[in-house]
Amino acid sequence: MKIIFITLTLLLFSFCLKAQNDENIIIGKKEVITSKVLNENRTLWIYTPNKTSQSPNPDKIYPVLYLLDGDAHFYSTVGIIQQLSQANGNGALPEMIVVAIKNTNRVRDFVPSNDLDKPNPFIDFLSSELIPHIDRNYKTAPYKILVGHSLGGLTAIDILTNFPELFNAYIAIDPSMWYKNEQYLTNTIAKLPKQNMNSKRLFVSTANSMPKGMQLSQLKNDKSIETQHIRSIFKLDEFLKAKSNGLFYQQKYYETENHNTVPLISIYDGLRFIFDYYLLDATEKDFIGSTDLIASKLKTHYANVSAKMGYKNAAPEAFINYFAYDALAKQHYNKAKALFKLNIEWYPASSNVYDSYADYYLAQKDTASAVTNYKKALQIQDIEETRSKLKALTAKETKNSTFVDLQKYAGVYVLETYNISIVLEIRDKKLFAKVPGQADDEFEFQSEHIFTVKGKQGYKVTFQMDGDKPKGFTSVQPNGTFKAVFKNK
Repeated sequence: MKIIFITLTLLLFSFCLKAQNDENIIIGKKEVITSKVLNENRTLWIYTPNKTSQSPNPDKIYPVLYLLDGDAHFYSTVGIIQQLSQANGNGALPEMIVVAIKNTNRVRDFVPSNDLDKPNPFIDFLSSELIPHIDRNYKTAPYKILVGHSLGGLTAIDILTNFPELFNAYIAIDPSMWYKNEQYLTNTIAKLPKQNMNSKRLFVSTANSMPKGMQLSQLKNDKSIETQHIRSIFKLDEFLKAKSNGLFYQQKYYETENHNTVPLISIYDGLRFIFDYYLLDATEKDFIGSTDLIASKLKTHYANVSAKMGYKNAAPEAFINYFAYDALAKQHYNKAKALFKLNIEWYPASSNVYDSYADYYLAQKDTASAVTNYKKALQIQDIEETRSKLKALTAKETKNSTFVDLQKYAGVYVLETYNISIVLEIRDKKLFAKVPGQADDEFEFQSEHIFTVKGKQGYKVTFQMDGDKPKGFTSVQPNGTFKAVFKNK
């Protein structure tokens, strides 16, 4: 589809304005579900990526992170995920749903069952009630992470030991493996080797809970109650390093953190470990260069991510389209074609990808291929813009802005939400747009009330009219829709 004429700098500025103009900053919602297993109501704090996304995608599915001691760690966990999956173009993590479970009876829920053949009811609640509820009501992907601290960390290890299929990855933060004189640690050491971990991932963090002045080198020979907590975690670490059973495992000791300060950095490091394959290994040169190497890099990378996560992953359609049109504008035709084709492969049900591919063929003066792809786009979704382009192409109409009354579009417009003035004026029988802080752009007439921007592939502006008088215009681009209202002549 055609892209708006506003520059990337203005986009970034407008996003900042949007965030600052909102009256409230909302990162989640509270939800209460009734548990028959626990015979009580449980409160959930839930974050979905659309709460903080600049380009929400209603069709996208997301991994789910289940967070124990939810009200204690919700804000920091959401902040880490948003920062590493959305902010500043970061792609170190996938966007995720966070389901934080607020406590009612912490000891009851987080102490494993003494009957090794009968799980703690809280685990039954997770598997038979909570997870199905989230899957029914949210856009979930088949990838789940469990995060627990202290006794919650013990619960994470207990679930990994006895029900490893319940989650794909686990973060156990300074887990209480000492509990009941290491009874549950002993059970893990006995049972875990018999389980098929099937590429599960586990991150265990260890805080410095030793007496002041004690060195790590002294810990092995110490038998005091005071050090049992940290010793039990290192005992677990020693066992896990020797018995992987397909488990991807990492442990990290935080010498300068205590039991209460360690969760924040543990969740950050744990998520980076779990998704150590997720960040695209590409340079700025790959994106701005003239070759089509970036298309093959993207395809290989997301094939690997999909294999590891167990479901299809792909770069956002708008992201690929942006760089494809950029390559087309620079006449890097092989690169543009490879990126447009990649979008078709990844998003075959999208009308937009075929419309964009037709634009590529139009730039190549391959009318037949352009017509074919415009028709494919219309078969998926009947969009007026695509239909207008196809009609103009098949009728071999030649549009010339010289014979159009451009004066009726001239005047001052104000970009909604951002309060930025855009002046449209006639110079040498041509229509120009003046935007503060950037070079003037010439609007080129395409069809009634529809313009593109000279020298910029994929840009489109559509005017809304009241007879011969403009009411405003709408600019559409992969990043979103922007509207301006007419102010005066």
